[in-house]
Amino acid sequence: MTSTLSKFLSNNMSMTEVYQPVIIRELLRCNGQCTKTDLAAVLARYDLSILDYYKKIVMRWPKITLAKHDIISYQKEGEIFKLNSEIYDANNIGVEVEICSNKIEEWIDKKKNKEKSPRANESLRYKILKLAHGKCELCGIPSSLRPIDVDHIEPESTKNKNGQVKKDGKWIDVHSEENLQALCSKCNRAKRATDNTDFRRTKKLIRDNIPDFIRRDGRNPIIKRLKGIDLLNALKEKLIEEHEEFISESNSTKSVHELADMLEVILSIARYNGCNIDELFEIAEIKKKENGGFEEGFFYEGDYG
Repeated sequence: MTSTLSKFLSNNMSMTEVYQPVIIRELLRCNGQCTKTDLAAVLARYDLSILDYYKKIVMRWPKITLAKHDIISYQKEGEIFKLNSEIYDANNIGVEVEICSNKIEEWIDKKKNKEKSPRANESLRYKILKLAHGKCELCGIPSSLRPIDVDHIEPESTKNKNGQVKKDGKWIDVHSEENLQALCSKCNRAKRATDNTDFRRTKKLIRDNIPDFIRRDGRNPIIKRLKGIDLLNALKEKLIEEHEEFISESNSTKSVHELADMLEVILSIARYNGCNIDELFEIAEIKKKENGGFEEGFFYEGDYG
């Protein structure tokens, strides 16, 4: 007999993300009960941007340091890490696992007691990278192409004796979410230690119905209505943002939705310039008849001779 859960999984579960089956499978594996932290950790394994980020972390300091002390070896084929066989005894594995566990707990306690700040919480790093969609907030490059760092907007060097920095006219903890942004390793190195540029797109043009959605969520948004050249500049910035999201989207279905977002911005820019939708598509059709489209995939590489 088919169970209620099986029927839900097979027939009723609709998915925009992988979250539901991951959570249900983990609960099934753990006798029907998990903590919120356990489930969050499992979901993190399926966030490809976070996974790629920590793959890069593994290959940096842990690999370099442990290999230097002859604790591990790394096999490129298959990307396999191995404990060097001569350094451990199978009879001591339980003891050594316990030592590692104790070291982890000591480190967590030390961080919490020393700083009492979001830095001690790795979930904050996850949140910053998640908000940035796993991309650099300056150049837009995804974590799959370059490691993404969490950068202090107001530099740590400017903090006072209480560990606070002044941002937007108020004092905040140097490690608070308000003072953190995601930058790729290249942009982060190029940013000077005294530079406090905020590259996050926290202020941006939004679709017309979004303010109402925010209010229904119980929040009180600060909304400014743009006109003239300010609106045009914001539309151009929005087109760049939507283009970045389209470029970084690997799922074919989702990429079409990103194209639709780009199209809406393009139509708004056309209307700003006095061109309606029909006129814009008429111009596009004329250009296609004169010069062709891009269906054939012709790629110009230069001339012979």
